[in-house]
Amino acid sequence: MNDTKNILLAWTSTLGTFLASIESYQLITAIILPVLFFAIGKTVDVMLQIYLNAKKGDEE
Repeated sequence: MNDTKNILLAWTSTLGTFLASIESYQLITAIILPVLFFAIGKTVDVMLQIYLNAKKGDEE
């Protein structure tokens, strides 16, 4: 559910940029960059969760 919510937030937060880019014909800015930033952020999130779970497992 969190992944779905994150994807929805990522796409809805770029709606204004997407609509503005249609008028200026710059779809790269509206589509590719938000997806790229979301993918990078999600990767960092998953890596941090793996690290913290491994660290928690070492303490027990």
